Amino acid sequence: MVVRHAILIFPLLAALSTDAFAASLACLTCHPPHHVELGSCTGCHRGDGRSLRMEIAHRDLVPGNLARHRLPNDPAVARGTEWLKKAACRRCHTTNGTGNRLAGNLDRLSHRHPRTLLASIREPVAFMPDFRFDEPTAADLVNAILAGAAKQRGNAAEPPLVVRFSKGDDLRENIFVKRCGGCHRMLTTRLGGVGRGDVGPNLSGLLTKFYPANYGRGEPWTRDRLEKWLANPRQSRPLARMQPVKLEKKEFRGLLEMFAVR
Repeated sequence: MVVRHAILIFPLLAALSTDAFAASLACLTCHPPHHVELGSCTGCHRGDGRSLRMEIAHRDLVPGNLARHRLPNDPAVARGTEWLKKAACRRCHTTNGTGNRLAGNLDRLSHRHPRTLLASIREPVAFMPDFRFDEPTAADLVNAILAGAAKQRGNAAEPPLVVRFSKGDDLRENIFVKRCGGCHRMLTTRLGGVGRGDVGPNLSGLLTKFYPANYGRGEPWTRDRLEKWLANPRQSRPLARMQPVKLEKKEFRGLLEMFAVR
C-alpha cells in the first residue's frame, strides 16, 4: 500500500521545484498532496518537511484553517475582512495599510505564528475589546490579517509605536478616568490605556472614521454629537441606559484631547 501510494503521488511531486520536492518528500509519505501549484507543504503549513518523526515534522505546524490566506480568493479571507469592518479593528490597528495607530500594526505580524494571532484574538489583552469570537470566526480574522500583511510586505518603515503601561493612581485626576472610566475604557495617543470599566463600550478611536457609526440612527460620532450625547443620551437614543454627564466647557475640551488620535 505504501509503495502504491508513492507511485500515485510521484507525478504530482514532479510538478514541484527541486527545493519544494525536498521540503515535502517526508510530508507526502503520510499526507496526500494538495495545491501543489503553491509550492512545498512547509511553505503554507511550516513544520519540518525533512523528518519522518511526527513530533519533529509537526513542530510549529500551521493547521489548514489558519493557512487559507495562501489560497487565491479564498472565502475565509473575505469573511475575515468583513469581520475586520464589523468589529472596527482599525479603530486601534492598522491592517492592509489602513487604520489608526493606537495599538500594534497588524501588517507587521506576518512572521508571527498564526496560532499566536488566534490566541490574541480569543484571549485579548486588557484594553482590547473581548468580542468573544468563536474559533472559526477568529480563524477567518487571522487569515484576513495575514493576507493584508502579505500585500503590505516591503512597504516603507513607519515611525516607532510608543507603548505605555497603566499608571494606576497617577491617572485619578484625568477627566476621562474621573467621569467616564467607571463604565468605559479606551486606548489614547497621549496616555495609552485609560479607564477600567466594561459595562459600556470600548471608546478607542471614537471620533475617527474607523469607529462604528452607531450614534443615533447609524451616524458617525463627531465632536458635536458627543457633546449632545453627554448632555442627554436619551435625546439621541430613547432607550439608552447611560445617565447624562454634565461637563464644564474646560472639562469637555480636556475630554476631546483624550479622544484625539495622531
